[in-house]
Amino acid sequence: MLSFIESGLADFSVSRSVARARDWGIPVPGDPDQVVYVWFDALGNYITAPGYGIDDAGFDHWWHQSDERVHVIGKGIIRFHAVYWPAMLLSAGLPLPDTIFVHEYLTSGGQKISKSAGNADDPADIAARFGADALRWWLLREVARAGDTDYTAERMVARANEDLANNIGNLVNRTVSMVAKYRDGVVPVGAKEDPAATALRAARAAAPEAIDNALRAFDFRRAVEAVVRIGDEANRYVQVVKPWQLDRNSAELDALLAELVAACRDIAEHLTPFLPAAARRLLDQCDGEVLSAPSPVFPRTVRPRA
Repeated sequence: MLSFIESGLADFSVSRSVARARDWGIPVPGDPDQVVYVWFDALGNYITAPGYGIDDAGFDHWWHQSDERVHVIGKGIIRFHAVYWPAMLLSAGLPLPDTIFVHEYLTSGGQKISKSAGNADDPADIAARFGADALRWWLLREVARAGDTDYTAERMVARANEDLANNIGNLVNRTVSMVAKYRDGVVPVGAKEDPAATALRAARAAAPEAIDNALRAFDFRRAVEAVVRIGDEANRYVQVVKPWQLDRNSAELDALLAELVAACRDIAEHLTPFLPAAARRLLDQCDGEVLSAPSPVFPRTVRPRA
């Protein structure tokens, strides 16, 4: 983009001929042969949406007073957003974005997914078939911060089953079931810390900062990895301690159950911005002094037929 500007760009036209624009655009007043180029009209929505010219207080809040103005765009439209759009803002005397984050493509069979290529699946159809949680989770867990990411239904289903059903869902179900079985649903209070839970507590303590740092870097994959790590450590903790072998009235069992319930609650809190409906279902089972009966939070997703 810098070389494009340095090659001699001093100005750009906001109109195109009707023929060149194929009749697509807003007619230029007084010149029926010209239309306002669609990109000029479209780019302006970035400021009209937060209130420019309509809600001065709202626009001031979202644009002028924001800690950071981040512009998120796809790599195929860089010139419009990194050259033309800043030029429009400068001409209006408005602050520029502080950061332009350019994301890459979702692909199918190595080809960019697009309507024109005919290789696009409707996200609504995917969610209806496999569940919104599975689709959301794949986009969070698998899509790279840099580089294209290839989508298949098989990969989406495998990731949902591995992380959501087998890891987090299994943890919640076994935790609530053990509290019901061993403590009549009452969560132990004041249980001593168990040295065997050191790794689990470390994962829980590290998650908030790890998630915040990852989101600041636009790295959703790394953010949700911190949530999965809590589930990994909690399930590993169960396998190490083997609660089914402990005395049912022991302090050790109290400690394990308290640690697991706390881990499930942390997972629910961290999942809230990513899988809000699922996080609510999880909290419904793990919140409060007395837990409700367990029910599957993440049923296994059925693999697509060949």
